[in-house]
Amino acid sequence: MNRLTNSFLLVIFFPTLALSIFVGFDFPLEFLRTTGSNIPFKSYAFGLFAILMAVLTVNRSIRRWVALFTVSQTDRFVFHTKVSGERKLRITVYTLLEAGILAAVGAALYVLSSDAVLCACVLLFSALDNLIFLWVGLPRFGVGLSKKAIIVADREVVVLYFSGLRKVSLSQQTLFFDYMQSLQLTFPVDCIPENDRNDFLHNLEAVTDKDRVFIQNLGEWKM
Repeated sequence: MNRLTNSFLLVIFFPTLALSIFVGFDFPLEFLRTTGSNIPFKSYAFGLFAILMAVLTVNRSIRRWVALFTVSQTDRFVFHTKVSGERKLRITVYTLLEAGILAAVGAALYVLSSDAVLCACVLLFSALDNLIFLWVGLPRFGVGLSKKAIIVADREVVVLYFSGLRKVSLSQQTLFFDYMQSLQLTFPVDCIPENDRNDFLHNLEAVTDKDRVFIQNLGEWKM
């Protein structure tokens, strides 16, 4: 989810940056017979870019906070654990890096052109939300296994439902969940501390229908 959101933000960023440069430096646009600062409907264009960025960042923020709230309700799960220390470290580094990039990009857009103030505000808000989420969530990031699904709540939100599940297998530190109609989803193995992986496997086997779900290559977790 987070990678997809960042990919879409990157796609929106490039035309926003180009428009900011043309407007900020007032470059001539011969094919429009005008200059950057006089581009027609530039405010609408910046507004549209800001709205698209806001939709993406707000959607990501809501999903993260809802997932964090859900996984914190430990009584809803037959198995629950905090994410591993290794993953927490990686989450911290990536989240701080992401927040820094968002803040720098937002500031750069505003410096290039004050007309991009809405886009800059959206990116700065997203950077601040990242930092608050990291501060609040770091001691709460976890993995929950219920009778209906597995949920991972940290920087990435992963939800894997058991409905339609046909096979679970382990390969190269990744759990693969194969569903009907050739759908395959993945689960990051490093979310679960090594000491809890055995309990996770036993509980996973307990909540899945053994007549319909084939569990493969997980013997090394089983003790």
